[in-house]
Amino acid sequence: MKRITISVPDEIASKAQRAVDAGDAANVSAYFSGLAQREPDWASARAIVAELVTQIGGVTADDIAWAEETLGVRRSSPVPA
Repeated sequence: MKRITISVPDEIASKAQRAVDAGDAANVSAYFSGLAQREPDWASARAIVAELVTQIGGVTADDIAWAEETLGVRRSSPVPA
């Protein structure tokens, strides 16, 4: 196990301590470890998607527009070239 030090806003530290006090986590470290374990590995997911996009020869602006419309979302930044 690796020991690290993090800084969090006071309200987040209080939330973690409340979870410990309520018995939802053994300690503050366990609270944050649990959060990290449940969170998807987005960096790995992005790498997999990038590889898939490379394999299919890229994604067109029309592809992006279709996906945005289908998912009901809009990208806040342009698609990288």
